[in-house]
Amino acid sequence: MAVAAVPSARLRSRAARRAVTGYLFLLPALALMAVFTFYPFVQGLALSFQEWDGIGATSWVGFANYRRVMGDNIFWASLGNAGIFGVVGFVLGNILSLGMALAVNSMRRGSTFYRVAYYLPGVFSVVVVGMMFAWILQGSVGILNRALGAVGLEMLQRRWLTDPETALPSVALVYVWFHWGFGFLLFLAGLQGVPRELHEAASIDGAGAWGRFRYVTWPQLIPVTTIVSVLTLLGALQIFGTVQVLTNGGPGYLTEVPTLRVYKEGFQFHRFGVAAAMSVVFGAILIVLSLVQIWLGRRSGGEGE
Repeated sequence: MAVAAVPSARLRSRAARRAVTGYLFLLPALALMAVFTFYPFVQGLALSFQEWDGIGATSWVGFANYRRVMGDNIFWASLGNAGIFGVVGFVLGNILSLGMALAVNSMRRGSTFYRVAYYLPGVFSVVVVGMMFAWILQGSVGILNRALGAVGLEMLQRRWLTDPETALPSVALVYVWFHWGFGFLLFLAGLQGVPRELHEAASIDGAGAWGRFRYVTWPQLIPVTTIVSVLTLLGALQIFGTVQVLTNGGPGYLTEVPTLRVYKEGFQFHRFGVAAAMSVVFGAILIVLSLVQIWLGRRSGGEGE
């Protein structure tokens, strides 16, 4: 019994040393997260209960900032706009990403070129993309309106970024163009992980292209789809730079989004307590949506199995 206990104690000691070594390697990253993530989060949460103009001393106001946020119609309207961006980015962006990934995955030649070409828009700076599309969608001398006029479609010309009917859809489509390549790469990686033997077996059983996708490819892609869905939805809901460069929330507040609203409250109106309260409310909404999406993804994965 004593002899058997010695190797067991040695194994536990070795495992403890490995665990300590692992935590030591993690310590720098955890320290950076504590300084640049956790501490600002706590400070922001505390600031949401205070009033501060960015210069003078803070004063405790309790839930006054949250009551102000609850009565801010522009903020709640901006949440609706963010929801539209989320739906467009989630549905249209993911459909485009998955479709292009399926097309590139089936190629035998030239797939490397298309991988680079499809992901290239996401490499550009948001300012560069915004200025480029502001030039394309400009009302009087924009490239799009000139092209429509050149082919006799003057009736379709619009002031795309200042017309209340077209401003929000235009910015949403620019966002999809800018970000869909990220989902494309993840879907493509997931498709390349599907065993070819499964497709061959399904073909032997008489399954067509749709049958192979539905019963072979899609179940294998559910984990990747969950990740892509969460990231694309959260990214679309947190859109900031594209809106700021293209419209700055206009015309009126028709393209205002929560992140831009928080920025304006803090850095334009110097109401940092209200901005912090908006951030907390918006962050709570994002957390709930993330949890719901993850739950739906796991449920779909379980049903697929």
